[in-house]
Amino acid sequence: MIPAAALDDYLDELLVLAPADEHKPIEPAPLPVAPAPAPPRLAPMPPRTPVQPAPIPIPRIAAAPAASLEPEEPVSSHSHRRAADRSSRWLRLRCANQAYGLELLKVQEVVLATPLLPLRGTPPAMLGVMNLRGQVVPVMDLGVHLGQAAQPGTGATRIVVLEEKGETLGLRVSAVEDVVNLTDHQIEPPDSNRAGRIHSDLFRGIARQSAEPVILLDASQLLVPTGAAAH
Repeated sequence: MIPAAALDDYLDELLVLAPADEHKPIEPAPLPVAPAPAPPRLAPMPPRTPVQPAPIPIPRIAAAPAASLEPEEPVSSHSHRRAADRSSRWLRLRCANQAYGLELLKVQEVVLATPLLPLRGTPPAMLGVMNLRGQVVPVMDLGVHLGQAAQPGTGATRIVVLEEKGETLGLRVSAVEDVVNLTDHQIEPPDSNRAGRIHSDLFRGIARQSAEPVILLDASQLLVPTGAAAH
């Protein structure tokens, strides 16, 4: 049997010889930690369309007219300029070698020469009457009426039909040329020196648009019946 004193000494030696780390508490091993799941990916939001504010209507303010430093034109001069700028259209025709003009507003139509029914007891210039789509129209030789000799008919002969206020008259002419525009300052009145002072209501004036003068006739006077013109 081992004495108690010897047993105590043996235990003391064991405690002295034991390493210092044997008395450290045993730490538990760390548990594995699972990584945190990644957050779910969200779908991108569509771009937002900016809302444009409604435009606010701004009333327009008319600008005041600028003051003109130029002197005002006299009314009489302005009226004279407007009168000079007025123009009219004329049908240019020919009787023998002379050119004449008739205001286009009084011309109803131009037709080919057609057989006429002669009338007895009429002036030499009155050739007869023709049937124009059921309408009886008297026809006059314009050249003979103006004092020229009678001209034979050709392929260029035409009948110019005038109409105004229900009165109708056909004028036999040698040829119809064209339509011209004439301003007032292009027409010389019949009482001017250059026009030869023609004293007749039948003449409106002379147009010198080209090298050849054109005698302008008053269609209204041609449409006046012979008896009324004599008075």
